[in-house]
Amino acid sequence: AGLTRAFRIKEPPKPKQVDRWTKKRALFGVYDNVGILGGFQIHPKNLIVGPQWLRGWRGNELQRCIRKKQVVGDRMFVEDYHKLNKRIRYLYRRFNRTGKHR
Repeated sequence: AGLTRAFRIKEPPKPKQVDRWTKKRALFGVYDNVGILGGFQIHPKNLIVGPQWLRGWRGNELQRCIRKKQVVGDRMFVEDYHKLNKRIRYLYRRFNRTGKHR
């Protein structure tokens, strides 16, 4: 027979450095005790509410951005307002150039 080749053994991966206090991890289970302390009178989903101008309103992302601009546009920071306008322009082009109804 011929010579045997040395085969390579992979090392196990190094442990990853994980930030244990990201916002998602820090707030995990924050509403778990509501049922216990509140006598199960309210569901946790009812405690999480969105902005006032968005409650009970339905629509796609373009309509939501336009509504946000109308309601809080004059109180937004300049950079956020600029990003919102860019998003509206992009979505307007996308909705009007693609899809069934053109």
